[in-house]
Amino acid sequence: MNFLDDLNPQQRKVATTTEGPILVLAGAGSGKTRSIIYRTAYLINVKHINYYNILVVTFTNKAARELKDRLERSFNISAYSLWIGTFHSVCTRILREEQEFLPFTANFSIFDDVDQKSIYKKIYKKLNIDPKDFPQRRVASLISNQKNSLILPKDFFDFNEENYFTETTYKIYKEYQKFLLENNALDFDDLLMYTAILLHDNKVLRKKYADRFKYVMIDEYQDTNYAQFKIINLIAKEHQNLCVVGDDDQAIYSWRGANIRNILNFEKDYKNVLTVKLEQNYRSPKSILDAANCLIKNNSERHPKELWTDITSKEKPKLIKLENEKQEAEFIAEMVSQLTSSGTSLNDCLILYRTNAQSRVFENAFYQHKLKYQIVGGVNFYQRKEIKDIVAYLRILVNPQDTNSFIRIINFPPRKIGKVTTERIERFAEDNNMTLFDAVQNEISTLNGKTVQTVMEFGKLLKKWKNLSLEIPITPLVKKIIDELKLIDIYDDSDDPKDIARAENLKEFVTATQEFSDNFEYDTEKAPMLTDFLQSISLQTDMDNVDEDIETVKLMTMHNAKGLEFDHVFIVGVEDGLLPHSRSIDDVEKFEEERRLLYVAITRAKKSVHLTYTRMRQVFGSISMAIPSRFLMEIDNDLIEIENNRYYDLMAPRPKRRNINKKPVVTENQKYFKIGQKIYHSKFGKGIVLNVDGTGKEAKLSISFSGGQLKKIIGTFVTMGEK
Repeated sequence: MNFLDDLNPQQRKVATTTEGPILVLAGAGSGKTRSIIYRTAYLINVKHINYYNILVVTFTNKAARELKDRLERSFNISAYSLWIGTFHSVCTRILREEQEFLPFTANFSIFDDVDQKSIYKKIYKKLNIDPKDFPQRRVASLISNQKNSLILPKDFFDFNEENYFTETTYKIYKEYQKFLLENNALDFDDLLMYTAILLHDNKVLRKKYADRFKYVMIDEYQDTNYAQFKIINLIAKEHQNLCVVGDDDQAIYSWRGANIRNILNFEKDYKNVLTVKLEQNYRSPKSILDAANCLIKNNSERHPKELWTDITSKEKPKLIKLENEKQEAEFIAEMVSQLTSSGTSLNDCLILYRTNAQSRVFENAFYQHKLKYQIVGGVNFYQRKEIKDIVAYLRILVNPQDTNSFIRIINFPPRKIGKVTTERIERFAEDNNMTLFDAVQNEISTLNGKTVQTVMEFGKLLKKWKNLSLEIPITPLVKKIIDELKLIDIYDDSDDPKDIARAENLKEFVTATQEFSDNFEYDTEKAPMLTDFLQSISLQTDMDNVDEDIETVKLMTMHNAKGLEFDHVFIVGVEDGLLPHSRSIDDVEKFEEERRLLYVAITRAKKSVHLTYTRMRQVFGSISMAIPSRFLMEIDNDLIEIENNRYYDLMAPRPKRRNINKKPVVTENQKYFKIGQKIYHSKFGKGIVLNVDGTGKEAKLSISFSGGQLKKIIGTFVTMGEK
């Protein structure tokens, strides 16, 4: 029991309260991971609970790895025996184990965003749908929401109005699911949906997993969607030994289905809930926490809490105004250079922005200053063309039904199998009720002699590698495929720097297979299967691909910063239209989430925070006047330091703090135009009023237009309402 002395009283309560439901409201930097680790150790070492009866669900693969490492290092607990992982990895494991009850086999492929785009493109062509009328991103988002709400195509119109858009979306959804099943494939949403439906519909399996997982812990509970809520509820509602850890002040993923109500209503969903607040922060000094607390208490949708700390510092968050985005990037590059010249590591510096498009000017500035940088959330390593190609070869060996992967590799490297030949192979496979993998093992009569030979040679190659995949480890198999296809030679022979980089990436891929084999954890006595490797890379996230061995400044969106901490944090573009984003200003729930986003950004910092905004900014090719974020006005003046700099010495006085709780407040001066009001301009289109300077028709309006432009316009030039 001595190990509990390492915990504060609240953390100790979390670790030792094992029976019944417990809600842990864990503020930023309050040691929630430590609480989960010690609770797991307490269950095993003190209560002697079988490893097999514990389920721990984390938000990222990185968090799962950290948890396992610390359990092994600090408590000598063998992590491979525990069910610790993300929702997607846990659900994948359940689906592979219970595939006899499902409409697909255990060797299913997991399709990522790139695969999905390819499928939608085929479906649009098949159904003769114009992408301009039905934007693929909008349709895919609606279908994803249906799955997260556990709505299958057959139930679609029980929950959606019938109109032209939904009727077409239904056809696409139905065709999309049909394609996935024919390819023995699932997308990320399917992993959750099928698991939830399986546990709901099958009482025997539900009891099996409820009996198996007698103690359940969920991290980042505020980020769960309905399907995830349902999975956990079905497993834990009988024994109710459920510990959820989260922070409603850090709920920032509603756009991908997360529902803050899951954490807000936990005390209603379960009986006799013990609620524990972790409010002591071990990361940031008081000066930073005071500013963060002052900001977030303006939200109404939250459990009341206030972070405190023993860490002191006289350095308040700094607010810097700059002329434009180029000077903003230049200023921060110089600040980072100064920090590194005084001994700070680049790894301790983080640049945060609201949208990915803001990264470009920082890349240029860091390049000019010879500062190494890494963009988190750019092109995922496993989504690069050359990697997708070799992965497609591996997928088809595991899952011969995967026509998406087959079509990708049939003529790569070029083997003179064109579009017409491919269509004839597909027709032959369809007529004979076989996979494309099996079709190319046959002499297809509709092909000419030379083409038949080429196709059958390709088929023999695939069959040989498929047999080898059952006999030899993953790394030798991958090396053999790359060597026999001469992929590295193809790229090495090119003078194009991009091809040289592709060759290096393929070599790195081979290294990745070896690292996976070395660290395989399900069963140390058993070599990993190719299925295990493909599953691990399919479930990679942006944060899993951060290379921490190379010293670099990290650049990322605020959404990607959850769970991270850095000594020095630079939050850029803190302007209305960016933060809060223009799409969120007139929606109360979205507006509060934007405030939470800034709160998350500020609380990443261990030593210093710099917030910047500009006088003007180029958006969509045109220069617009920028407006400081209204969130800056919510932080008391004495909690933030306004810093002049050589770029912009004549700073306007900072506006006094306004109490903006829900919708933006209308002042007495705004008799005609109101903040949040919708307007129309003959040139710029629809817009929303962000600020009103003056009264009546002649007032000077700050407006965010739907095209992304921010403009200051006299009221006489706009029309109230939407056209």
